[in-house]
Amino acid sequence: MNDAFERATERAETEARRRRRERRTHGQRKGFRIHATAFVAGQILIFAAWLLQWQMGGTSYPWFLYPLLGWGIGLAAHYAAAHDSFKRRH
Repeated sequence: MNDAFERATERAETEARRRRRERRTHGQRKGFRIHATAFVAGQILIFAAWLLQWQMGGTSYPWFLYPLLGWGIGLAAHYAAAHDSFKRRH
């Protein structure tokens, strides 16, 4: 009886760990989707500001590339973290 109880307890703990891991993974991926949406919206606005400046006779230097690259690096790191790319695979 004791052995069956221990196996049932172990199964319940394993299932609880799996559910916690799934909730955490879902939350991380949802956070990445929000970050990606903000990235796209922000980059469109920055590009539009540069385009308006260029149309009005301002500089033609593509300064919008700096925030695109900087924020893009952060977004790539967030993607890697949300999809467990940093974990060691065996």
